[in-house]
Amino acid sequence: MEYSYMLTTRAGQLPSELKDSVFADTRGEIGYPEFERLLAVVRPEDRLNIPTLSDLGNSLPEISGKWQKLQDKGVTVWILDCPVLWDHSDLFGEFLKYISYTQQQLGTRSARNSAGSKSGLNPGRKPMQLPANFSEVYDDYCNGRLNSREAGEALNVSHTTFLRWAREMGES
Repeated sequence: MEYSYMLTTRAGQLPSELKDSVFADTRGEIGYPEFERLLAVVRPEDRLNIPTLSDLGNSLPEISGKWQKLQDKGVTVWILDCPVLWDHSDLFGEFLKYISYTQQQLGTRSARNSAGSKSGLNPGRKPMQLPANFSEVYDDYCNGRLNSREAGEALNVSHTTFLRWAREMGES
C-alpha cells in the first residue's frame, strides 16, 4: 500500500476522499495525531511518501525519532524532494542517529563549558588596571581641559577604554 504524510499550515485542507491514504498534521500541533494514526495503519513493505524531510518534525531529534518509528514498522520511506535517498533509506536512518548523537554530545560539552565559566573561570582577557594617574587625567577631562582622545593618550590607552573607565567612575 502507498501512503503520504505531510505537515500543513491549516487543518482540514485535504479532500475527504484522500483521508485513507494521505495523513496531514498541522505545523505546531502537539502530539501529531495524524502521524500516530498513520503508524497504526501502515504495515511492513508499505511505502510512505513525504514531500520533504522537514515534514517529519521541527528538530533533528524529532525527525530522527519519527524516522526510527517508521523503520521499526518496516515502512519504505521516500522523501520526494531527495530522490537519492530512495535506495538508501536504511543508511539514512543510521546517519540521522549519528547526527542526533553528535548534536547531543556538542550540547553536553557546551553546557559543561558554560558551567565552567559560571564557576569563576573566565576564559576572556583580564581587565586592565587603572593607571596611577587616572584620577588626575579624569579630573582634567571632567573640567574640559582634555578631550577623550587626549586623556587616552595621557594614560597610554585608547580613547574608548578611557571613556569606559570614565563611565564606570560616573556610575559608582
